[in-house]
Amino acid sequence: MTWLHTWSGLTLGWVLYAIFVTGTAAYFRPEITRWMQPESSGVVTPVDAARFGLTHLHEIAPDSKRWLLILPEERSRGLTVYWQQPEKNRGRFQSKDLDPSGGTATPRATLGGEFFYRFHFQLMLPNPWGRYIACLAAMFMLVALVSGIVTHRRFFKDLFLLRLGRNGRRPWLDFHNVSAVLALPFYLMMAYSALVIFTPLVLPWAAKLLTPAKVAPVALTAAVSPSATPQPPVPIDAAWITPDTFERMLAHVEKTWGDHRSVRRIDVVNRGTPEATATFTRASGSTVSILDRDTIKFSGLTGLPLEEVIPTRGFGAHSRGFFYGFHLAHFAGPVLRWLFFLLGMMGAAMVGTGLVLWTLKRKDRLIQSGRGGRFGYGLVSRLNIATITGLPIAGAVFLWANRVIPVAQVERAETEVTCFLIAWAVMALHACVRPAKQAWTEQFIAAAFAFGVLPLLDLLTAGRQFETWPRADGLYVGFTATLLLLGGLFGYGARKLAVRPAGAAETKGADA
Repeated sequence: MTWLHTWSGLTLGWVLYAIFVTGTAAYFRPEITRWMQPESSGVVTPVDAARFGLTHLHEIAPDSKRWLLILPEERSRGLTVYWQQPEKNRGRFQSKDLDPSGGTATPRATLGGEFFYRFHFQLMLPNPWGRYIACLAAMFMLVALVSGIVTHRRFFKDLFLLRLGRNGRRPWLDFHNVSAVLALPFYLMMAYSALVIFTPLVLPWAAKLLTPAKVAPVALTAAVSPSATPQPPVPIDAAWITPDTFERMLAHVEKTWGDHRSVRRIDVVNRGTPEATATFTRASGSTVSILDRDTIKFSGLTGLPLEEVIPTRGFGAHSRGFFYGFHLAHFAGPVLRWLFFLLGMMGAAMVGTGLVLWTLKRKDRLIQSGRGGRFGYGLVSRLNIATITGLPIAGAVFLWANRVIPVAQVERAETEVTCFLIAWAVMALHACVRPAKQAWTEQFIAAAFAFGVLPLLDLLTAGRQFETWPRADGLYVGFTATLLLLGGLFGYGARKLAVRPAGAAETKGADA
């Protein structure tokens, strides 16, 4: 089983590393977005944000037939509105980030934490190819985990064996084993839940087992049913859904769901037609399942409810919703979310050390013995550098770009992503043209600088003072502390590489 563990981990190891890193960052997707939009300051309820967003859409997209509003929740302040362009523009959507508190400054355009979330399962590839690769990587990870359990017979002993003072590959092997064993249940759950999420993609016939939600009528349905008291005809102009009609909807939602933070999104479709409707979707709250969300659909003509969807699913759909929700961890509170973040970082370290071990184990056998294998060894070695250190540097550059690019620049969000890609490509090129040891050291130094200096850049460009950091549940304090910690870890790694004895340094640098 050793060969299966080795090659299943190596084949898509770099993809798995990228998935772990970006997926771990995505646990704080709303917080990253808030940090990248310092102009958003006020805190409002989702219902008030909905009023603000709908009023704004009436001004900027009065003729659009479809609107979508993503409302703020407990962890996010931003309000994002989408509107569909006319048919002559192929019906594409445009979006705009708004400050629902009514601030004068418009939040800067950015993908924010959504970038890391989308990269996690799409890999910046066209749909559905990125998702297929992510699904394949999850399969390889599950195989590597199971074969690793069989391979490591000293399972529990490896949990307490960490010899960091040794030279050669022993510290890498110990750290690989400890990080793997300590968080093994988490890795198994993540790999398996990823496969469950992708089930409709790779097994379309399985979608028939995921029974749709049943519709439960609400008490006011009679107000729009044929048997109700005849109502005067509604003019077709009302199908554009006036602000008064929306107020009627919002009042009913507040009365029905009660919690003022329960509304998460509003979908408005077929505006200007008799079929105009507005659907309000409730936030998931503290439930694990991502699919257990109530919805209320309203008539665009009258503003009265048509139906309320209360999720009642079969076993297959309920199980998928549970695994989907566990994978995203929207239910997690601050402590559990930080625990997931720590476990995710350990997963990235597990994959990274596994990739390094592959080169360390094959140095003497493939190069010094003269039996060949230089190309494969060199390719893996350079890919390790470009991925293990190159990806974090590119992520830091993405955050730097958010502060450096002018706020009013056209296509600003796309420019941030371009900076990420360019930085990653430069790190990959650097890994190819420099000796391995120097490439490792220099990229560790670059990562330490990129993360360590970023808080200072934030102070100089975002108009924020030290006394404002504790606001917003300590968001900026926590974010700054995390950046400094990452910078310190990379700085420590660069120092260890620089001061390592000549023989050991050559082994580590060249082989990793």
